[in-house]
Amino acid sequence: MPRRPSRPRRPRRISGLLVLPLLLAAGCAGATAAPQPVEKASQSPLPMPTVGVAPVTDSANALPLPLDGYLLNPAQLASVQQAQAKLIDSCMAGLGLDFRYPPAPKDLRDPDAPTTRIDGRYGRQDAQLSARWGYHPEGGVPADRANAKMPEQSAEVRVAATGSDQLKVHFGPGGQIINGHKVPEHGCVGQANRRLTGTPDGLIGDPQSMGDAKFRTLDAAREHPRTQAAFAQWAACMKERGVTGYADPIAAMSDPEWNRTPEPGERELKVAGADADCRHRTNVVGIWYSVDFAYQQEVLDADPAGMAQVKAGLETQVRSAAEVLGG
Repeated sequence: MPRRPSRPRRPRRISGLLVLPLLLAAGCAGATAAPQPVEKASQSPLPMPTVGVAPVTDSANALPLPLDGYLLNPAQLASVQQAQAKLIDSCMAGLGLDFRYPPAPKDLRDPDAPTTRIDGRYGRQDAQLSARWGYHPEGGVPADRANAKMPEQSAEVRVAATGSDQLKVHFGPGGQIINGHKVPEHGCVGQANRRLTGTPDGLIGDPQSMGDAKFRTLDAAREHPRTQAAFAQWAACMKERGVTGYADPIAAMSDPEWNRTPEPGERELKVAGADADCRHRTNVVGIWYSVDFAYQQEVLDADPAGMAQVKAGLETQVRSAAEVLGG
């Protein structure tokens, strides 16, 4: 039987995005460019949408999705994170601490990755990259990324960052005295969040609801009969190429074997090459995208007031980040 990957539970986003000791570990655990499978959302199933004509394409990375405007794109997210880091550094310095927020890890996005959304959603869509790098990021996984370890922080730094001296408390009331200076509410992270979102416990980045929504629509699109029919044709094509054991492209790109080496091996290149060829032959990406688009449009249409609020919150972050970085 073709195998489908397990669906590990997606961790909830921590308010403030970056909180010590997790604060310094963000981005350290990446391995391949392949998106990981997601657990089915606990909400009721999305209603079956009306799906339009599927474009014939090998890549949907340049095609829009309805939720793109309600999620931070890569450039926006980088700007907000840089502003947050600058604010935290300034706050730490104000408490007399010699602290520098670590720079973001090297971007592992491929040149064909979309600019309107963080994830490619449908996996690698460039046949030439697949032929050379399989499911690995272009250039392989850098040694500093593969061997990254979470740095340790002193109790003083944790208190300054979160306003709490309790390890399992994300945020505390602040008020502690460090080097003669008072720790702000929710610590330096909370102060940065207040500047960027308007509240010390505001979420930096996309709202949890939007993160859930984009994975929920992707999963629903994966299970849709039209997509499943395309996957069946893809699997038959893969079998003709001598590759079996994968029910769909997500199962192929999420094989844990690909995470064990910094560069692709012979089997990975064989699977990725067959995958790219069979995607082209069966128009998997075009069909998958059209169904995903329909589900996302339903989410957008179901709550226009809520979506407007989401957009306003993201615009506040982007505008505030520009002011912080510009100043």
